[in-house]
Amino acid sequence: MTEETYPWAGTFTDLPAADQIAVAQLVVRGKAVIGTVDDLLARLRRTRCVALLRETVGDRIVAVAAWKQPAATYRRGNFMAASAPIAGFESAPELGYVVIAPDMRGKQLSGGLVDAIVAQITEPTFATTDSPTMRNNLKRSGFAQVGNEWQGKKGMLSLWTITP
Repeated sequence: MTEETYPWAGTFTDLPAADQIAVAQLVVRGKAVIGTVDDLLARLRRTRCVALLRETVGDRIVAVAAWKQPAATYRRGNFMAASAPIAGFESAPELGYVVIAPDMRGKQLSGGLVDAIVAQITEPTFATTDSPTMRNNLKRSGFAQVGNEWQGKKGMLSLWTITP
């Protein structure tokens, strides 16, 4: 976090409708998901917690992360791809949708978002990433890499877990 931004964390539905749309647009434009803003809004409403950063001047949302509830098939698929046992994570939520606005990248903002979500975690949780920066953030925040890496759409993915 920098002096240019300030944090907010809470439930997605606590955000005003315009902010909900801004978050969904940021995630879709950041290519953290495939789909439309409308598709993502429904998924974001089911998240457990959202952390975001706003610009101090202008209040624009410039970064987001979520503690989300993925589909069982998605969760199983990630554990299978990593050749990692899913025991204890059969219904685990996922830390994901970590996106920084293009003009704010390189300012070391993602670590604060990961920390804000980790502060809310009360049960076994997983994350996947192909980003070296996110790998460092996850490790620093208490996640451990499990299983093997596998080829994703953009690069080599890794699976990370945390048990509070």
